Amino acid sequence: MIAPIRERRVAGPAQRSLAPSVRDRGSVTIWILGLSMLLLTFGGLALDYWRALALQRELAAVADSAAIAGASGIDEVFYRDTGEVILEPDRSRGLAEAAVVWQGVDVTSLEVDVQPTALTVTIEGEVELGLLGVFVDQSEPLTVRARATASPVLVP
Repeated sequence: MIAPIRERRVAGPAQRSLAPSVRDRGSVTIWILGLSMLLLTFGGLALDYWRALALQRELAAVADSAAIAGASGIDEVFYRDTGEVILEPDRSRGLAEAAVVWQGVDVTSLEVDVQPTALTVTIEGEVELGLLGVFVDQSEPLTVRARATASPVLVP
């Protein structure tokens, strides 16, 4: 004797249970944890980037003011004799270095290049890295450099 065929019913969208299946439990927690870690990583990288950018802006301001101070160190005797404005190297270098010291910024390197008609100040500083130090060599801090050039100008 042949058994009767039973009709098999498939649940439609309205009849499905809203309870999560056994294999879906905890997956949202893992996703939230992963996204939180990603957000904290990007936040740490952004913080390190802004610290380096802030130091670079500070060094640029110091280099600008030191270059302007150094450019005021003209050779007065030469100017009186010839009417031409040129820089006195020792005086200009001293004024530029004094301007950097007066501002109290912690610099690791200061270079003043004096030419007869222009003065260039190059300043380097270091910033300690936090999270970004994981991706680069953490034994050495990040070096930030700023350079400014100024020339003496005869004001009529």
